[in-house]
Amino acid sequence: MRSVHIITVRVIMIRRTTYIIGFLLTFGVSTAMSQEESNIDVNQAVENPALVAAMDRVAREGSDESKDELLRQLLQANYLAAMFTEGLKVSSAGGNDQTIEKGSTFGVLSAESAGKNYLVLFTDWKALGQYTDQKVSGWILPSKDVWSFALQGGTYDGVVINPAHNALPLERPMLEYLSHHASQLP
Repeated sequence: MRSVHIITVRVIMIRRTTYIIGFLLTFGVSTAMSQEESNIDVNQAVENPALVAAMDRVAREGSDESKDELLRQLLQANYLAAMFTEGLKVSSAGGNDQTIEKGSTFGVLSAESAGKNYLVLFTDWKALGQYTDQKVSGWILPSKDVWSFALQGGTYDGVVINPAHNALPLERPMLEYLSHHASQLP
């Protein structure tokens, strides 16, 4: 079952360019992140061929080597979350810059399975399109922000990456492991 969680956004004069958004969540991500502070290039499509290959290899082989490579790729990837933007109040600040107004909300696609709620993530736009035909925007998240976001509060029991094909579910203990290791990366 697919569901949407509404998230309240607290905004302090923050701008967005294309789909990268810097903001403070009322229950979540600890600091606002600007495009300059991240390793995300909004002019490049989100693609993770090495992660997709590692996921496929684990599904085929299940070897320790393939699992080690999957962990490395999980920590290096940028992910797409499907975002419903109906509640965003945006004003133009000139050029490509826009300001998200105070009181804005947006929804994030999640999935429920066996009474558990999962944050749904994608390795690329193709994988997102295979899962939903709803009108969504992409929220681009580096791996360490994904793990932190999913672990905040009790909203999510885990994440699932590419649920339409070769789904990779990750429960909270694995997210804690990934979050710990991501915090040690430069």
